[in-house]
Amino acid sequence: NSAASSERKGCPFASSSSGDAMAARATAVAEVLNPRNMMPNLPQTPHESQQSPLSKDRVTSNIPKAEEVGNWVYPSPQQFYHALLRKNKEAEADAMEAVVHVHNVTNDRTWEKILDWEQLHAHRCPTPSLLRFVGRSTDLSWGAWWSKRFSYRGEPFDRHDWFVDRCGASVVRYVIDYYDDPKAKDEHMQITIDARPAFDSLGSTVDRLRRPLWQVKRVWAALFGGHMAP
Repeated sequence: NSAASSERKGCPFASSSSGDAMAARATAVAEVLNPRNMMPNLPQTPHESQQSPLSKDRVTSNIPKAEEVGNWVYPSPQQFYHALLRKNKEAEADAMEAVVHVHNVTNDRTWEKILDWEQLHAHRCPTPSLLRFVGRSTDLSWGAWWSKRFSYRGEPFDRHDWFVDRCGASVVRYVIDYYDDPKAKDEHMQITIDARPAFDSLGSTVDRLRRPLWQVKRVWAALFGGHMAP
């Protein structure tokens, strides 16, 4: 699937904690960057290298936006094309609609997995929201390190850290690894999402301990794939 393959090159809308972040800071003088994703306001006009027109329609996500009314809005295919070129990534205009669809579905599914964890705190915060996110594709998490050595999936093709606002009471960091997975339940995308709270606090550590079955399913899926994926 070419769209899924393009998505596996990493999300262009998540700044990296290393090289990409340094590049973003270097261009900050010429661009006004959004601190929530370290990206500029991307144009809806065709790029000079573009061979065919692209849609300017934007889709609203299922992810509530912290400190604002409404949900996060995904980039249009035209904006996504600009974002890929901005980060020197391969951009094929003919495939952009499908690439954006995979990107959007993957992010909505990521939020669903985060909500599974947030159910542990639903009595105090029934409506968590996403404050910001950052891409860390070159930084292996401990889970990714383990997967690289012991799982058929190898290392993830991308990593994000998402910062979730718990109804203004606290902000919790989640680590999300995205794996190219030939045994994934969705044969059309073949992407597995491993989302969990980071070991940043005692509370997050306790949350991990409160879901032992999730850990069992996680290890099973990494070793054997199949329907036990968390």
